[in-house]
Amino acid sequence: MAEFTQPVKAMRAPLWTQPVARGLFWTAALCALASAGVALFAASEAGWHGFILLAGFAVAAFLLLYALAAGEAAGRALREKAERHALPGPSALALEALDLLADPVLVTNRKGAPRWGNAAYRDIAKTAGGLGQSLALAGPDRIWAGSDGAIYRLILAAASGATARERMPALDVDGELRRYDIEVRPSGDDHIVWRVMPSVDEVTGEKDTRLRPDWADNAPAGLMAIDPKGKLLDGNATLREWLGLKREDELPALRDMLTGDGARAVLKTCGQPDTVRLDARLKGREGVETPVAIAIRWEGGKQPVGRAIVYGLSTTGAPPGIAQAMPTGAKAGRTFDEMFFSAPFGVARLDGADPEAAIIEDANPALLQYCGGTAIPGAKFIDLFDWSDGRTPAEAIARASSGTTEPAEVVLKGESKREAHLVFAPARGGKRVAYVIDVSAWKDLERKFAQGNKMQAVGQLAGGVAHEFNNLLTALRLTVDELLGRHPVGDPSYADLQHINSTIARAAGLVKKLLAFSRKQTFRVETLEVPDVLSDFSILLRQILEETVKLEIVHGRDLPPIRADKGQLETAIINLVANGRDAMREKGGGTMTIRTSAATADEVREAGAPDPVAGDWVLIEVQDEGTGMDEATREKIFEPFFTTKPQGKGTGLGLATVYGIVKQSGGFLFVESELGKGTTFRLFLPATEATEEVREEVERKKAERAIEPKPADLAGRGRILLVEDEDKVRMIAARTLAKRGYEVTEAEDGEKALAILQDGESTFDLLISDVVMPGLDGPGLVEKARDLLATTRIVFISGYAEEEFSHTLSREHDISFLPKPFTLSQLAEKVKSEIGARAEDADAA
Repeated sequence: MAEFTQPVKAMRAPLWTQPVARGLFWTAALCALASAGVALFAASEAGWHGFILLAGFAVAAFLLLYALAAGEAAGRALREKAERHALPGPSALALEALDLLADPVLVTNRKGAPRWGNAAYRDIAKTAGGLGQSLALAGPDRIWAGSDGAIYRLILAAASGATARERMPALDVDGELRRYDIEVRPSGDDHIVWRVMPSVDEVTGEKDTRLRPDWADNAPAGLMAIDPKGKLLDGNATLREWLGLKREDELPALRDMLTGDGARAVLKTCGQPDTVRLDARLKGREGVETPVAIAIRWEGGKQPVGRAIVYGLSTTGAPPGIAQAMPTGAKAGRTFDEMFFSAPFGVARLDGADPEAAIIEDANPALLQYCGGTAIPGAKFIDLFDWSDGRTPAEAIARASSGTTEPAEVVLKGESKREAHLVFAPARGGKRVAYVIDVSAWKDLERKFAQGNKMQAVGQLAGGVAHEFNNLLTALRLTVDELLGRHPVGDPSYADLQHINSTIARAAGLVKKLLAFSRKQTFRVETLEVPDVLSDFSILLRQILEETVKLEIVHGRDLPPIRADKGQLETAIINLVANGRDAMREKGGGTMTIRTSAATADEVREAGAPDPVAGDWVLIEVQDEGTGMDEATREKIFEPFFTTKPQGKGTGLGLATVYGIVKQSGGFLFVESELGKGTTFRLFLPATEATEEVREEVERKKAERAIEPKPADLAGRGRILLVEDEDKVRMIAARTLAKRGYEVTEAEDGEKALAILQDGESTFDLLISDVVMPGLDGPGLVEKARDLLATTRIVFISGYAEEEFSHTLSREHDISFLPKPFTLSQLAEKVKSEIGARAEDADAA
């Protein structure tokens, strides 16, 4: 109490009543009088210098007297200010009585700034929230910083002259959570008295009955009270149990309790006079969402309160999956309660606090299912898990008991080993409860995601390398073709040049497979009927297979058409058939089955696709009766250069090519295999709508399936604009075409080619352009110069093309494509046929 009263008393005492100040005051006064007297009567003897000296003493003494007087005035002002802010007339006895109260008491000004607090309040301020030894007394807004505006409402109420009361959030006092109610009363015109009281249930163990009676707390349905803004004012114990909340936890907002538009639908009922029933989904423990029904009625005038009952569709009224009725029987009442019995994860009650030595007393059905029925009473708990991967029971138990956000990862024994998370509840009464959550599906998805990222990275690298290799191979092939023109058959160098050509062709085939894997090869997408595609090259498939392998093709009914590249789809099926042939060779033969059928998006999703597009799908299954694969091999088969064949008998790019083709076609590829029983590859491809236009396109493609005759004479006339950023390829190609009679204009990039076209000095019969170039690429050049190329035929050359180019090539029917690496003869044939087609178009016009 002295901390508050003594400074005020000291300021009230006059300055000269204090001993030290009184001595200084009279000493200064005597010195001033003496110096003045001597200066007046002894000036003639001491001279003017003495007079000035004595006068100076007198002046200094008078200045000291003035300073003391000014200090008295300043002290009086300070004293008056302290009295204005001090408690209005507190007596020492009254303050001492308040200080001894067990309930914390605080006095603030009208704005909530602390003026005085008793010992109980000062203890809370020092310990709660880690405030420590703060110099200034902490106000309630600092102690209950998360009060959601309650402190502000109390200040407003007291400032208006009213008494108000609010329930505060749980407060951590010396490691113990406590709840308080705060009541405020105005005191005079300038102060507010705050009384901090333990909540009703903290003191007596009874429930707070402001919004609900005691008998409703454990009702078999959730009860809650909400305000028009969606704040939960109260909730019974049943609702808290469903939400996984402890008694001291704050209730969530309604929008955090219900999924989707559930909260908004509930709040829209505010203002309706009758009870309203609506359906919603409740976010329960462990994030489980369950359907519930809510019946709500609003009461009150300016500040209505909605009182609601929340119930599920089970026999107990509890939401399904959170707490359902247990089966009848003697054992049901002795073991787990209904919450543990119907939990969607494994629960085991152990007979001791040490899980490493504990015996299972009982287990719920989920854990019995996980362990194949071995989690029975009397079994040792740690024997449920497989420790062969290097993990030890002690490490797992230590992590599972630490209470961290990362539970212990364990593997359950059984036919299908399940990966699980293990968590222990704190020991009570010498016993423990273990929770086992099956995370096998999540771990499998995690591995697939990591594998997908790795495949994407490898694909990007392979695509970039393949593009550069194609440029180099094109330059080599054109150079060799030019040399073959100088060294014909019979020349000593002819055989060596042909050997170089065959090596280039082999390298080009490998590059093509890399491009397929990286999904960067050019697709000429068209509408296809899968049965027709299989029928067209079934003869080729039978030639690939050996005599010991029988081919069966089984078509489903009502297959929708698809949009894909016919050649690439054939390549994918051929690679799968060749792999199956090699696998059956070791078993002496068998049956290769290709099966087609219609599928739905749900079936694709069930097969393992993460997010298939809605609509119809086509399934192509390629099944062999070969040796099969184990899990380790199955995880790597789509990686480039991975092969199980002997060295020199496989490139490891066959299945990687299939994977890239299916992915670039917008589909999914899955494999099922078992050692000794064969392998089945399942290709899901999205279907296109079978409109009249689509059917006409299919018929037109069938009619156009004829081999075009190659022109015998490769010489010709015409103006050609050649755009290629690879200098060697451009120079050789331009020189070759010029020798055959064409007038060739060269451009090393798209910008220069566009400038040549915009000059308008000459028109061109044919534009030959690379696809991928720095700056303006081939498709971009065509888009910008579309008006300038109205009568010009276009040929794209590239080692690969991006997806945007594939769409351009499919949309523009007048654009042809010549893949790298190409020969001089192929280039000349393409030029001859395109310029000839242009001449036919001109004659028709």
